[in-house]
Amino acid sequence: MGRYQYRYVCIRLIFCMILFGCNSENDSITKEPPPPKATTVPLPEAMYIQNGCISCHGPEGNGRGTRTHLLRETRIPNFQDRTTYLNGSSKESIANSIKNGIPGTYMKAYSHMRKNEIDALAEYILKMQKNNR
Repeated sequence: MGRYQYRYVCIRLIFCMILFGCNSENDSITKEPPPPKATTVPLPEAMYIQNGCISCHGPEGNGRGTRTHLLRETRIPNFQDRTTYLNGSSKESIANSIKNGIPGTYMKAYSHMRKNEIDALAEYILKMQKNNR
């Protein structure tokens, strides 16, 4: 192959690579998908999760949380059933139990919470009741 033929072949090869795209090693790496869009959790649900209510009372409030196996000897209220509440099932009673705790149980006082947070959490728990008033 002569010098000019070699250049011609090289130029055609480069042209074809540009025209049809050339996959280098870096191009063949699978790119990660974009991160999921941020979601906003409503305040009542956020309070329920952040303060650990979910670990004892469960995500649905049925008293079957991830820690219930550690508390076998304890009666954990099922928020879906108003008859299982120790201090009453009204919003005020629930808020009082959250703020002051329930002596003699694993329900500790959450006095560090603001009133609006306690009220929001009490309302969230109230909505879990199946046999509502």
